[in-house]
Amino acid sequence: MKQVILRLYNTTIDGVVIGLILMMLITLAFAFIDVLMAMARLVPTWRTTTLQDVEFRELVSSVLDVFVIIELFSTFVDYVKVRRIRLSMLIDVTAVFILRDMLIKLYAKTVSTEELLVLAVLLIVMVMARSITGRFPPRARPRGEADSEA
Repeated sequence: MKQVILRLYNTTIDGVVIGLILMMLITLAFAFIDVLMAMARLVPTWRTTTLQDVEFRELVSSVLDVFVIIELFSTFVDYVKVRRIRLSMLIDVTAVFILRDMLIKLYAKTVSTEELLVLAVLLIVMVMARSITGRFPPRARPRGEADSEA
């Protein structure tokens, strides 16, 4: 009975994961199309567009969003391969998201000094945490231990 339930669980998880991967690919395609559309809006006015124009800032934001999405999906695909979420991957995603936010705010010149300092401290903490996870990898689990660890 236990084997049947575990097999059903694994089959269900595999089905959900396949569905999520398909949705992720569709989401990534939409994000890429958004970048292409932002670029298409800039092409007719490329001679008069400056780096400070709203359209150009939207293009930069869209490109950075694609990088965040790629990092998130990479974390999920890694989960599919090893059946556990690696802390280092989550830290990478968080660092990329913080960098994205910093770059967008700096580029738009809408960031206060305090906000920039908070983001910089968060980024430093993420880099330190990432260094620690690289220095002290998780120990190998004994056979049969549950894969629910994060």
